[in-house]
Amino acid sequence: MHNQVPPDPVQQPAAPDAVPAYAAPMAYPPFPGYPPPVRSGPNGLAIGALVASICGGPGLGTLLGFALGIPALVQIRRRRQQGFGLAVAALVISGITLVIGVVAVTGFILDEMRDRVAGIEDTGTTELEAGDCISSLDDSSRVHDMPVVPCTRPHKAEVYHVFQFPAGAYPGQTVVEEQSDERCATAFEPYDTPENEDLEIYYLFPEDETGWEQDRSVLCIASAPLEPRTRSLVG
Repeated sequence: MHNQVPPDPVQQPAAPDAVPAYAAPMAYPPFPGYPPPVRSGPNGLAIGALVASICGGPGLGTLLGFALGIPALVQIRRRRQQGFGLAVAALVISGITLVIGVVAVTGFILDEMRDRVAGIEDTGTTELEAGDCISSLDDSSRVHDMPVVPCTRPHKAEVYHVFQFPAGAYPGQTVVEEQSDERCATAFEPYDTPENEDLEIYYLFPEDETGWEQDRSVLCIASAPLEPRTRSLVG
């Protein structure tokens, strides 16, 4: 009796349901954000702010220093640019000039208020007349105005005579000085008394051709070098 060898089983295709399932791919974390690129070179606003604060003066330069310096700091931080020190320097300089300007303006206002309280009025030299009393004399070579006060208040000098050179070409400083000295000395003779012996004579005159063309008048001034006077020499 023979043993019958069973035939090889026929390979049946797997059913669709038998297809092995694959797991979904794992999600990768998002890439981290990259910082903005670093831009080479200093910030333009910082450079402009520093130049303006140095060269613009205490007025416009101060305003531009602040107006450009603050935005420059913001841009430098956002864009990671160079120029932080320039912007800070511009703000520091602008701050210093602002303080100096405020102090100067405040001092000027206080001086004006003090002069008004004291009755002092700055008067141009071309407007001075005989009998005008001057609270103090300026030692500078060129004088444009003088502090005039009532002669009953303490004052250092008084205009006692005014004369004018005749029209014509400028004769030169030497001639003008000689004639001014002579005529002012002659005009002081009526006031040359023992009580006025301490007074000194000064005169203001046109020093050059430009001054001669503007005004040919000469101011003769008597100055009290020791103590201020409280009475008029002329009146």
